[in-house]
Amino acid sequence: MMHNSERQSSGDASDALDTGFLTKLPKAINDLKDRWYSVRQRGCQPPDVMEVRGITRALVSGLTGSAMEASLATARRIDERLAQYVDTTVSPNPAELDSMGALVLRLRENVLAELPVAVDIAGDALAAALTAKRPLVCLFGEGVSPESEIALLLGMHGISVLACADEEALTNPNEAMSPDMMVVELAEMDDAELSRLVHLRDGSLPGVPLVIVAPTTGAPGQAWLQVFRAGADALLNPPVSDLDLAGVIRGLVQDDFLAPYRVLLLGADVEAVEEPAAMLRQAGLEVATSTAPLEVVDQVMDIQPEVVLVVGPLPGVTAEDIGCLLFPHDMSLDIPLLVLDAEAASGTAEGASFNGVIEHLPPATADADVVGRVRARAAWHRRVRSRAHGQAASGRSSTLAHPLEFERLVACHLDRLDAAEGTTVVLQLAFDEAGALLECLGPIDYQKTRNQSLRWSREAMRPGDLVVSHGEAGLIAVAQRKDPKEVVELARSLHKRTIGARVSDFPGETVAASMGVAQVPWERPLKALDRASALCDDAQKSGGNRVQLDPELLKLDLDVEERSHWRHTIAHAIKEKRLFPVFQPIANISGSDQIERHEVLLRIREPNGRILLPGQFVEMAERLELDRHLDRWVISNTFAILNARTASHPQSRLFVKVSRGSLSDSSFLPWLRNRLAEHPVRPGSLVLELRESDILRRLDQLSDFGAALRDMEIRVALEHFGASTDADTRRMLAELRPDYVKIARELTVGLHHSPDDLLSRLTSLLGQAKEVGAYTMASYVEDADGLALLWQAQIDLVQGNFIWQPEEELRYELEFPGDDDVD
Repeated sequence: MMHNSERQSSGDASDALDTGFLTKLPKAINDLKDRWYSVRQRGCQPPDVMEVRGITRALVSGLTGSAMEASLATARRIDERLAQYVDTTVSPNPAELDSMGALVLRLRENVLAELPVAVDIAGDALAAALTAKRPLVCLFGEGVSPESEIALLLGMHGISVLACADEEALTNPNEAMSPDMMVVELAEMDDAELSRLVHLRDGSLPGVPLVIVAPTTGAPGQAWLQVFRAGADALLNPPVSDLDLAGVIRGLVQDDFLAPYRVLLLGADVEAVEEPAAMLRQAGLEVATSTAPLEVVDQVMDIQPEVVLVVGPLPGVTAEDIGCLLFPHDMSLDIPLLVLDAEAASGTAEGASFNGVIEHLPPATADADVVGRVRARAAWHRRVRSRAHGQAASGRSSTLAHPLEFERLVACHLDRLDAAEGTTVVLQLAFDEAGALLECLGPIDYQKTRNQSLRWSREAMRPGDLVVSHGEAGLIAVAQRKDPKEVVELARSLHKRTIGARVSDFPGETVAASMGVAQVPWERPLKALDRASALCDDAQKSGGNRVQLDPELLKLDLDVEERSHWRHTIAHAIKEKRLFPVFQPIANISGSDQIERHEVLLRIREPNGRILLPGQFVEMAERLELDRHLDRWVISNTFAILNARTASHPQSRLFVKVSRGSLSDSSFLPWLRNRLAEHPVRPGSLVLELRESDILRRLDQLSDFGAALRDMEIRVALEHFGASTDADTRRMLAELRPDYVKIARELTVGLHHSPDDLLSRLTSLLGQAKEVGAYTMASYVEDADGLALLWQAQIDLVQGNFIWQPEEELRYELEFPGDDDVD
């Protein structure tokens, strides 16, 4: 319940609240930059954009009424742009994304210029605050340091630590780096020491939650009461794991100050609430209105406001009646009730309260003062709610609060790295039998074993590397090394340090762990997180206790002699016309039709007559940037083949792979258009196959590329479909609108031995493809069992050596009985 003493101390709460918000503004700007980076990487999905807009709305709310006019104007521009993205399903184009990024940077510059004047913060301290990780914990006590065990463990959760070893350090905190939490470890519970710590906290870090870590005797409830009477906010009993401590910190820290305050506005009719509602929304608050005051309890349950504002007289009910309705339903955490009404205030002393929750405002209160008072009361309510949540959750382990929070942490670290400085990787390590290990050791010893492995891992890394906790069974690390060989050595060293801890009565008696190491693709760096996770899963499914490396890391740079050899081999094969195509039929197993489909595959005949397969030279051509030349040779010859073939077989179609080099070549589409004008072919007879991994690098240009091919009446096949995330596959289907999708090999090969989740993934992908009218394809069909399961899965087209071997002669003698289809 809100007491009069607290009400008096916050009589000028609007000014205090504004200053408090402004001191936390660096965190808000930092979060905006990080989240916008993550949202852009994820393709600007509307739910993500809505989450970012929560920050901008809070910024507008907090900056309204301050002297930071340029910052407020920029924040409003960003918020308005985000509102447009939320209200449409059309993704912003690259120019709009760049413009938004420029606005975010401009807001940062405006804050750097205006905030030091507003709250007397040194410019260099503000710049440091804008790059600090949050939340920031003040670890207080004799002998604490940034390298102490608890500091290192919190760092693995993305939590920064400010170590204060004495009272002088605590009483001179950097205002721009104001901590979000104070943690103190005590050897024993002592009332005098608790009171001293609370006094120090209130003098140096007012309003910051205080967590006590101390052993207790007697009933647990007695110790909690002792802590709360002293004025601290939470109690943890050692031995405490980093997961428990991180969970309490995230429960108590008011990260949600970035969310707009929620207000329920009550009035007699729509006209009475319209003007004040517009005024509060303009200030950045989230407002719901009601003209049914007797339904206030249900409305509070649904809307969960942080303050209720009554405007004008209500028919048949007083503000005190509203208080009586609310009070029994929320006894422990009363919702503040503000009343702006001359009649209700008559006969009542100004500022008097009923049940400690009702406050009457003079009828002539200025709009700015109403906004300030609403904010102050909502902030009080949110603070109490937040602390109650942290106390209730103190016995629950927690990892990072939200996947986006974890992604922002990694994205921020990657943002500080230079791609030209070497090979950057994401490493994921996880215990192979975490559940069995936990059951064998028990929670405390399991956490000790896990924490020890984390410390060993940290010792294997360099100071500039990122190491963060990932679930209760492992870690994620980001490292950059000069060349791939150093990365491989790091992975092996890290794995060797982590495994091998002896555990009695455990199968094998030692801890086993697996690791996935993914190279960071700088076009979409956060994709490395998914890739590292998939590689770690592969390592565990392959027997565990091993390191699975990204194949890209194994493609070490060619030496000069080898580079020269392959350049000579490929270039002379083109020049001397020793390239030749072979054709592999694609069979329709969903129904018979008259269409003959073949994939065009490439071979090189060496001067000595030996045949080189694509696996021996296509990858080398890509690395030597000769792949686009191979594409043009194949496509040019395909035009001639189609002209001859369709004269007698008008339903023939040829599928041709397009390399990454051609997709990134701005002259490819004009060249293709010119060649098609010179050698026209039957519309739809040429199908270009685009790899999903190549398309992911160019999602922003995907729609235009697909439209250009359709204008030339060239069909499109999406190859290696399903290797990325579900969101990416849906976006590629929507923007490219392919005629065919060829399912990724790993989802179809050995299908009769696949686990249920893989079969479920395949079924989902087939459904997505058919939603956009695309034919589904499977390649590498090698046996009858696989063919039967593909038929049962209702795949349309199949290809593989079991169906027909590639041949130099273009022929089609396949027939699968079934219903006719229309292509």
